[in-house]
Amino acid sequence: MAQDNTPLNPVQIETELINASNSVAKSIQPVSDAYNDWQQAKLNFKREYAIAYLDATGSVEDRKQIATRDTLPAAEEEAIAEAKYRRLADFQRSYRDKTSVYQTLAKSVNTAYQVAGTGER
Repeated sequence: MAQDNTPLNPVQIETELINASNSVAKSIQPVSDAYNDWQQAKLNFKREYAIAYLDATGSVEDRKQIATRDTLPAAEEEAIAEAKYRRLADFQRSYRDKTSVYQTLAKSVNTAYQVAGTGER
């Protein structure tokens, strides 16, 4: 798409709209996979934390601290999986926003063409 504010025609907008729509479609599976990975990492962390907490000895606070220390790798995996999911979801949202912008542009350009009488015989 031109960045120099040149007038757009319906073919250019349609091409960009198709590209943006394809980007949304291509992002569905990676976002879904990342979400599933995050949820699995969350369950793994909760399971490991529960086991570590039950295996620890001492006061309630001591057991919490021991469980937290012993499950740091699992907590880190969950945080990384969540960050990956959120980043991919942000990209997907940006593709949807881009599609919406092009739909609005298409309506505007089509209206301008209709007002100008382009294509009428």
